[in-house]
Amino acid sequence: MPSLRHFLLILTLPGATALACPPLPRESAAVLPLALVLARVPTCHPDVRAAETAAGIASADVRTAGQGPNPQLTLGAASLSGNGVGSGSLWNKTFDHQLRIDQLVERGDKPALRRAGAQALERASRADLAEARRLARVAATRAYFDLAAALARQKEMTVSIALNEESERALERRARAGDAAPLDATRFNLDATRVQADLKQTMADIRGLRLQLAGMIGAEDQADTLAPAPIFADVAALTADLSQAVDQRADVVAAQARVAAAEQARALALSQRTRDIGVGVQLSRYPASPTNTAGTGNTVSVSISVPLFVRHAYDGEIARAEADLRAAEELLRRVRLAAQTDLARARSDWEAADARYRIIVEQLVPAAERVAAGAELAYRRGASGVLDVLDARRSLRAAQVERVNVQAERAKAAAQLEAASQPLDSSVSP
Repeated sequence: MPSLRHFLLILTLPGATALACPPLPRESAAVLPLALVLARVPTCHPDVRAAETAAGIASADVRTAGQGPNPQLTLGAASLSGNGVGSGSLWNKTFDHQLRIDQLVERGDKPALRRAGAQALERASRADLAEARRLARVAATRAYFDLAAALARQKEMTVSIALNEESERALERRARAGDAAPLDATRFNLDATRVQADLKQTMADIRGLRLQLAGMIGAEDQADTLAPAPIFADVAALTADLSQAVDQRADVVAAQARVAAAEQARALALSQRTRDIGVGVQLSRYPASPTNTAGTGNTVSVSISVPLFVRHAYDGEIARAEADLRAAEELLRRVRLAAQTDLARARSDWEAADARYRIIVEQLVPAAERVAAGAELAYRRGASGVLDVLDARRSLRAAQVERVNVQAERAKAAAQLEAASQPLDSSVSP
């Protein structure tokens, strides 16, 4: 778990990013463009903020990994006798003063290997940050279009309810005049009641979608007023060759960096068999005095220590590093396969959504509008009954709602395909 020292060190790193989410202007919340939503994701989305912190911790670890061991200072006193230590300064008192410095000398390129491994993990964390941003942009885009579609459905239902109420009032007047059966007005009222129930559910969905989108862009206090711009921009067909996109994706780059870190960790484990050397230098002062005629004065001693591989030779650490490397390689294989599947699925979803969009917008909706217009005209002229009008209106309403849904699905599929083929964001790479 990251310590407080890690977080404090992040703030001192060159180029460290401040995790500050600016307030959303109230005028922007009322007509919220998608570009503003995507611009706020890197600083406001909770997952991105967490990934930014993790990247800062990894940068701090690079600084730590390259540091060698500090020397150790030892002060000691020996040969303390019952005859007293004599007069004068502390340095001249009659006991054995000991001043020692020990330094561990690492061999086998251990500091360089540690630093290389930490740098690989930093690259992985930066790629994780890019992946978090990519996924956050997709999630925010989907939430944006889901909310826009729900608001459009609410508008369509409101218009349908108003039309039914108008028809009901007209039928009531005709029924009082004896030109229509009262049952026909009841049928319009039942249809309006059914649409009102659907409208209530849609309004509940809108509240949930607003809260979801607000949490992604740091606008929780303005959730009730969020309203995406009521348009679905036409999406051009995406026909680029995406076969080379997999190895450039952030999640694959992160997995590749973790393989490199595991390779450095294995090399570091093997380097443990290259013995480190401990070097010590000691100054001893044992002054002579009338009460201590056996004083030896000043002496200097030097020592060298090396570990003896008697009980083990780091076989366990090496085996663990080998296993970690195999796990990292398997993870890379699975991530690359998942990226290929994600890309293929995004392409398939886009093609299906685009084909469905063209059928509904170019064929279904115009046909439903023609049928509804003909049924209304026939009813006004007395050539058809109220059930025919209601059936035509339901078909038109269903087609209009389906048009809204397919517009949103097509826009989300385009965003998913673009994100699935998006290369690593160079702005977050080390």
